[in-house]
Amino acid sequence: MNSSTNPALRRWKALALVLAVLATGFGTGWYSSASKTKSGVATSIKSTAANHDVGSKTTKLTPADLAKAKASFTKILKTPGRLNKERATLDFVESLDAGTVQSLLDDLATKPINGDGYDQLGYLLARWTELDPQAALAWAQSNHNSRTKNDAIDEVFSNWAAQNPTAALAALAQMPAGQNKRDAMTETVYTMAQQDPQGALTALKNLPPGQQDTYLYSTIFNSWAKDDPTAAAAGALNLPPSSVRNNALRGIASAWGAQDPTAALAWANNLPASQGKIDAVNSVVQSMGEQDPQGAAAYAMNLTNNGNKEYLLQRITSNWAQQDPASLLTWADKNLSGSTFDNATKQALDQMSNTDPAGAATYIAQLSDPNVVNQAISNLASNWAAQDPQAALAWAQSLPADTTGTRNSALTQVLDKWTSTDPMAAGAYIQTLSSDPAFDKLATQVVHYWGQSDPQGALSWAQSLPPGAGQNAAFVDAVGQLATVDPQTALSDAQQLTTSNHDEALGRVITSWAAQQPAQAAAALSNLPTGADLDSATAGVASSWLRQDPAAASQWVNTLPPGTARDNAVTAVINSVSRNDPAAAYTWATSIGDPTMRNNQVVNVAQQWANQNPAAAATAAQNALNLAGLSEAQRNTLQKIVQKAPAP
Repeated sequence: MNSSTNPALRRWKALALVLAVLATGFGTGWYSSASKTKSGVATSIKSTAANHDVGSKTTKLTPADLAKAKASFTKILKTPGRLNKERATLDFVESLDAGTVQSLLDDLATKPINGDGYDQLGYLLARWTELDPQAALAWAQSNHNSRTKNDAIDEVFSNWAAQNPTAALAALAQMPAGQNKRDAMTETVYTMAQQDPQGALTALKNLPPGQQDTYLYSTIFNSWAKDDPTAAAAGALNLPPSSVRNNALRGIASAWGAQDPTAALAWANNLPASQGKIDAVNSVVQSMGEQDPQGAAAYAMNLTNNGNKEYLLQRITSNWAQQDPASLLTWADKNLSGSTFDNATKQALDQMSNTDPAGAATYIAQLSDPNVVNQAISNLASNWAAQDPQAALAWAQSLPADTTGTRNSALTQVLDKWTSTDPMAAGAYIQTLSSDPAFDKLATQVVHYWGQSDPQGALSWAQSLPPGAGQNAAFVDAVGQLATVDPQTALSDAQQLTTSNHDEALGRVITSWAAQQPAQAAAALSNLPTGADLDSATAGVASSWLRQDPAAASQWVNTLPPGTARDNAVTAVINSVSRNDPAAAYTWATSIGDPTMRNNQVVNVAQQWANQNPAAAATAAQNALNLAGLSEAQRNTLQKIVQKAPAP
């Protein structure tokens, strides 16, 4: 059997031909080099096969030759370039004899099949079916897990049906009923439908109802209508009214509508009333929309079924937006309203933001629906930033201030893109916006991204900003990032600050330092003055240290003097140990100096402890009832824990 009848090989050849035609505009140098590579591989495999009686259906490769064949096939499937890969694969597979194919398949079946393995399975079975379909089927039906077995059987019948549909159907008749048979029949009829739709229809109609895949009627009649739509239409109406006929009508409408939508629409409108008629009309109108979206939309606008009208308009405008978003916007503005207008506008603006962002910005400025505006601005900010971040940022800055945060969100989106690729350029631009209400946020954002790759550069930039809240916030973020790589320098820079964020900067440095070196950060912290930000940093040191060395961290917390810093650190210890050692957590909780914080932690620990050891928790809760400052709710919680204690 000539390989041109093999569907897998036909696909490869067809693709290679199309790509070759397209590639002629780029020169022909690639062809000779690709051919040499493919010829070398194919010659190697042919030589291997020749040493083992080419043409024999039983000869198996030796282990050494099998290894060479496997390596060659694997290399071919990784050939760069789609065209080169398809040609190389075609040459390789056509060079194989049945024995080589079986050797490769037997080896493939010894391991889990995924990725390239599925490609190999399909290519090899396509070749074997060309040479000996009965042997290929016997192999596919044996010694495989259920998924691989089903895939292999489907591949055999798909190729067999292209070569000899009568023989494939006869082989199917001998298979036992079950999912494998049903799926194989689907593959067979599907393949037949591409070559002989009427024969495929006969085969499908002759199947018992339980073995029919009724969706195949759509495939069969679609293929038939491509060659002879009027005959296919007459054939469909010979089917009894049912979902089967509806599927057939949909298949015809899809094919006919792509060829001659006017004739197809006239046919569909004259069909007997049914769901099939509705689906056929919809399919034709959608096909019409690919060629004449405005005409298709005008037709849909005249429909009386609002649900169907909205469905069609959404499908038509979605395709229209891809073709010509500007004309869709103009048409939608004159003809649509409500949700259909919103959907069409969103689709068109989303596409236009990729092709004409400035035009999209002009149109958005004319819209009034906040839902449409906000979504359109978000999409435009993201798409425009990828093309021209400076122009996108200028546009975002020009947006009016609003209460929903749309302007700030757009600025943030654009800046995210810009700073991730060129933080220095983004920073230079942001410095010109010192009077903008969003300046503080934008400056911090630049530093945040810049500092990830160049913390010292980000800090220098932050220090160059004009004095004010923006510089303060940017400096704190930058010095914190610098502390992750050079904590000593970061600490020195923070200590030199004379602004009000001095303590905040020191706290950020200590917290960042602690994530890497908690003991050293704790030592540095002990030499700094107290303050709210440094009290919070103490908890950060404790949390980081507890993850690395709980014993050393707990010992350090015990050395802290009473006060807010120690209380914060004790809370970190409690969070670390309460699940595994609630007794220790309870002891730590009672040592907290602040009455409100202490009582909250004591009650929380007692509740968690009660789930593990009700008796011990009840004793602790009884003692906790003597604490000063308990709220009524806390007292009630503790009393319930006491009451649930098991009887002695």
